[in-house]
Amino acid sequence: MAIPLYNKLKLEKLFKREDRETNVQNYNKIRSELKSGDLLFFSGDHWLSTLIRGRSRSAWSHIGIVVKLEQMDRIFLIESVLGNGVRMVPMSNVFSDYDGNQKPYVGRVAWARHKSLSSDEIKVRILKEFCLDNLTKQYDNWEYFRIAWRTLLGSKEIFHDDKFTCSEFVWEAFKSAGITLPKERGYFISPGAFWRLDDIEMKGIMI
Repeated sequence: MAIPLYNKLKLEKLFKREDRETNVQNYNKIRSELKSGDLLFFSGDHWLSTLIRGRSRSAWSHIGIVVKLEQMDRIFLIESVLGNGVRMVPMSNVFSDYDGNQKPYVGRVAWARHKSLSSDEIKVRILKEFCLDNLTKQYDNWEYFRIAWRTLLGSKEIFHDDKFTCSEFVWEAFKSAGITLPKERGYFISPGAFWRLDDIEMKGIMI
């Protein structure tokens, strides 16, 4: 189980921020240890991020999956984001050009691993295939309101569609590999629910 982080204040208190150069150096040190299926947890400052963090009693408001292409020695983050849908970005962009403005991610980022994927190559392959097969699936701007309603009411019936929020994408990816992750209430899913799993191990704070 990862260390309990019930709000962003505790995250900031326990893990002091490093400067950009130090974060890049730290990433380069652990880069070879990253595995497909690893999770990145993000703590942002957007109003929707604040809503998600408050509703789920967690420091985390966004989540993505690591996919490693060993033949090319390349590591990517696959995530579902507003305006882009499911996208694939080089992991190094998290530290240098996350939003295309030549700046790292604004907020905090943690690295974690689900124990069921640590040594099961078949599950990892299936998860990777799901991630790649669903690239570009849209997550449009109306999803702001869908998330707000699902967050407050946990209802499937309100704005239910086949678009992925970040947490829904991770949930479906793990489900494809035979790993069922929990939901918090009704049909609401948040990064915080995954962070609290017994099978999740925090590997480090990256930013």
